[in-house]
Amino acid sequence: MQPKDEQPGCSASMIGPDGSFTSAWLRDKSIAPVPVSSHVDAALSRRIAAGCRAVGAPHILRADSDRASTDCTARDATALRLPIDSGHEDIRPPAIVYTPDRQGAILFQEAGYALIAGTESFMSAAVGEGVDTARARFSRYARTLAARHPTLVAVAAAYPPAHRAWSRPADVAPGSGAAQQLALLDELVTGARSAPEFAHDWWKARRTSQTNGERIQTPLAELFDRVFMILEDYAVDPDLREPGDLSDEDLRAAVREVWGTFRHVMAERR
Repeated sequence: MQPKDEQPGCSASMIGPDGSFTSAWLRDKSIAPVPVSSHVDAALSRRIAAGCRAVGAPHILRADSDRASTDCTARDATALRLPIDSGHEDIRPPAIVYTPDRQGAILFQEAGYALIAGTESFMSAAVGEGVDTARARFSRYARTLAARHPTLVAVAAAYPPAHRAWSRPADVAPGSGAAQQLALLDELVTGARSAPEFAHDWWKARRTSQTNGERIQTPLAELFDRVFMILEDYAVDPDLREPGDLSDEDLRAAVREVWGTFRHVMAERR
């Protein structure tokens, strides 16, 4: 038998009378539906473990979600403490799995899907592909199984992607993480930004893009992937550079080449 939570705290505020996450708990959090079978499968288990590691959760708590809004004390008093990376296969709906500090939770109300919700740190790890990408993929999954599982279509409709996919610079929304990345390319090539500044700010803008759930498609995705690979061979701190690593000028030249080639190709497609 798994041990119960040693320090239960009332988590009824996470779930409302309708069985969904409450708006109060979701404040400053994001949510994404993901496919799942009739129990917590390996894919969902990996998401749980990744999210827990990201927020430093030592274990997870598992409780029956149908008791959440009616009996807080009973629900948390019977919550089971489980390891973050094993023992999840016996979890079946209706259930909720959550971190002790309530930074992240997985609501598993019925077979076919689960809702993952949490803070930026939790979601960046648990939904590494990005919230919008997860939502878009779930929508395709729901359409495929619509005849056998019509509930999935309603779930997908309730959680649509916030951004449409961007494939060209002209598609990118101003102020987005992707827009920052494009501006940085110009600034590096023109000399308005040093190589170390570019590298530091590129990773920052990339994290912003991922956090926002921005969806990037080819050919823009290929450009960003190439810059990513270039930066993998560059160390911002000269003292940490190894033989074969790019120098500041090497970085600038490599980025100038891929950025120039991309713009040339895009101009030909007009």
